[in-house]
Amino acid sequence: MPNVDYKTTRRFINIWVYLALGSVGIILLAGFGSIFFVKPLASKTLQAREDEPAQLQPIKITPQAIGALRVDVTASIPNNRWLAYEVKIQDQQNKTLAAGLKNAWKESGVWYEEGQSGTWQEDDLEAGLDISTAKAEPITVVVDVLEYATSSNQPLTDPVSFNIKVNQGIVDTRYLWPGFWGGLLMAGLTCLFSKSAGVTLSDTSIGDSDLGDRVNAGGANKLIKVIVKTIADETSPPSLNCRLTIRDGNGDSLFKVSEVMPLRFKRDEDGDIDSTHGQATFFLVLEKPSSYGFYVEVTPDAPIDSTQMIIRQGAVTLGAIKVAHIGAA
Repeated sequence: MPNVDYKTTRRFINIWVYLALGSVGIILLAGFGSIFFVKPLASKTLQAREDEPAQLQPIKITPQAIGALRVDVTASIPNNRWLAYEVKIQDQQNKTLAAGLKNAWKESGVWYEEGQSGTWQEDDLEAGLDISTAKAEPITVVVDVLEYATSSNQPLTDPVSFNIKVNQGIVDTRYLWPGFWGGLLMAGLTCLFSKSAGVTLSDTSIGDSDLGDRVNAGGANKLIKVIVKTIADETSPPSLNCRLTIRDGNGDSLFKVSEVMPLRFKRDEDGDIDSTHGQATFFLVLEKPSSYGFYVEVTPDAPIDSTQMIIRQGAVTLGAIKVAHIGAA
């Protein structure tokens, strides 16, 4: 008889699942960590009109390894007006480092539908610029009104208020979300595929409780997974006993193991038991590649309608498992 050694091991874990989950964890840490890199530099409300731009006092910025300089501008205008304005970031020589145009608007009205009415209001007033700098230098934020009019295109000369905020060390977390969801998807798919990983050496079924098959299997680094599934009638007990026997090429018994197989009871629309389903799983390593016979016996056999045995070699797991290592005689 060969030596049989039971070991609880993580040797056959599918590492790709944990790499995918690790990437998700890194993305979450990056998202939460980005909060601590933010440094407020200015927050002020100024007024501007056509040919009279609003301008912040010069702000000295320093290079940062993580994050960029962010300028957020929000216009404040009454309802049913629109505005075109430009946001510029300039250096000490009034050279434009970055600029952007914004078509802002704010509208409201009354709706009527099926005898009911109400009011609505929509707006789009915010603009922003992101820049990164390689040297410490003062910068100036300028907001210039280009056009200002009513919804009926009646020109206006009223001043417009702008709330200007400048922060340094901003990380654009929008680009982290695709990586987050992609990592979760990859982890989920890898978990799903781990259950069916490996080469299927045998997949046999019989309308009885006992079956067997002979396959070429084995190798010190190859995990073998034997799955036994049963379908039984309503007279089944709460659990069955599943015994697996492995024999060598001469028919001599190398290994025997039994496992309790809990049953799931399937009921019909009236609540009566229609059938029962059970499954037992065995993990083992056959150190010597050879021809082996796998034989399954499920007891009690009276209520059993069918038994299926699946043998996979090269299986992987999601955690630590108990493995029977069957050595050479």
